Amino acid sequence: MTWRFSWQKHLLPILVLFANSLVNLLYVSADVAQLGVMTSDYYVGLYLVASKVTAPLKQLLGAVIVPRLACLYGQKGGEFFQKLAQQIADLLVTLALPAACALFALGEEVVILTADLDFAPAAGAMKLLGLALVFSLLGWFYMAAVLVPARQEKVALLAISITSVVNICLNFLLIPAFKEAGAALATLLADLVNLSGLLLFGEKVGPPLAQREKLASRLLGCLYVTGSCWNLSVEVDGSKKGEIFVKNRQKALVKRHRLQYNVDIRLN
Repeated sequence: MTWRFSWQKHLLPILVLFANSLVNLLYVSADVAQLGVMTSDYYVGLYLVASKVTAPLKQLLGAVIVPRLACLYGQKGGEFFQKLAQQIADLLVTLALPAACALFALGEEVVILTADLDFAPAAGAMKLLGLALVFSLLGWFYMAAVLVPARQEKVALLAISITSVVNICLNFLLIPAFKEAGAALATLLADLVNLSGLLLFGEKVGPPLAQREKLASRLLGCLYVTGSCWNLSVEVDGSKKGEIFVKNRQKALVKRHRLQYNVDIRLN
């Protein structure tokens, strides 16, 4: 161990990573902050309920990937790293697509299960965030597990900065009209922009995230998952328990319209 090292050589990459973390924090918290300023606490609560499921799911799917890939890149790099990164990307796509389809098909049931009947209107935002999970997870993987170990911190910083600006601008356009669903839609579009930018700027470093020969099987799997979840939703709605669920959901929607009416009256 030595305490003598050229700190000037490492200072700029550290500052870039620090700036990357700050911009990423801004990107994550922009939706809630803008919702709180432009609407009311009720819609902030709906959005937080919708994101309560997708955020831990994203962390779970990528729990051990980044440290292991970074270690292997430093040890072996080159072709071995490309091959392993491609395999992990394929695995993430295989897991994320069915999870997004399940959240899209069972959005209302998941909201009521994880929160309360009063938060049933958050289902729309959850469905959009479920779709955004695919782009968000792949973008996070490509940034943290491919570009950063390959010393492409500036590319990652540029991509997340553009994404943050796009997200904030879309929030200003969509939140006044669609409330929490507008914030979720802005996140979906911003994650798509982020992934596209990362693939565009870092295509020489990382592997492609989609293999055409495996795309058909994944789409068939998504159709199967979506059909199974919709069938489960219909069975639940057709039972006596489902009738109670529908009535409570209608009550929650009525309550939401009343709260929205009261908020509009106070704002005007």
